Amino acid sequence: MQDYPQYSKALALLREKKFDEALELYREASKSHPNDPNVWHDWGVCLFHLNKPLEALQMMNEAVRLQPEYSYRYSSRAYIRAGLKDVQGAIADYRIAIELDPEDAVALNNLGLLEEQLGYVKEAKEKFDLADELSKILEEKNIDMASAKSEGALRAPQIPNTPEEQSSLWKEINRVFSSSEGFKEYISFIKSGFKLKK
Repeated sequence: MQDYPQYSKALALLREKKFDEALELYREASKSHPNDPNVWHDWGVCLFHLNKPLEALQMMNEAVRLQPEYSYRYSSRAYIRAGLKDVQGAIADYRIAIELDPEDAVALNNLGLLEEQLGYVKEAKEKFDLADELSKILEEKNIDMASAKSEGALRAPQIPNTPEEQSSLWKEINRVFSSSEGFKEYISFIKSGFKLKK
């Protein structure tokens, strides 16, 4: 992402938990790269950390609009909606996420939790059972979900430091989904509510 200097700097500041400083850089990045869903998504995460969930939701809406075929966009927005007590909206987003990626154990589990809140016990149990089944598959691939669930067991996802690393988005995506350590970081980040570990 060497051609995204504001975005790269904003990611570094987000990693350092300097959310106020990152905010202006995300604004700039959105102007120079208005069609990049990652800019909007990460801006939303920054706003979420600044306790601005309504603004965060607007950014997540834009990320979904720009990349409607990517399940993670809906899961991210669902989490924000759940935090805003829009349980029906969150459920709708998790359902879309699962439709796009039926193997997303985190989305299945989160959907089950929300359905359980509304008293849909049977539907929730179905989601929990599916999530458990997917977890067994992950365990067969030596991805230990128990340690992924424990507090503080994992470090925050690492942000590339060099321009060469930053320009390789696909390399990072591959790392997250092809290594147990990368996937554990991803699970931890989602389950922590997009909060970076200290």
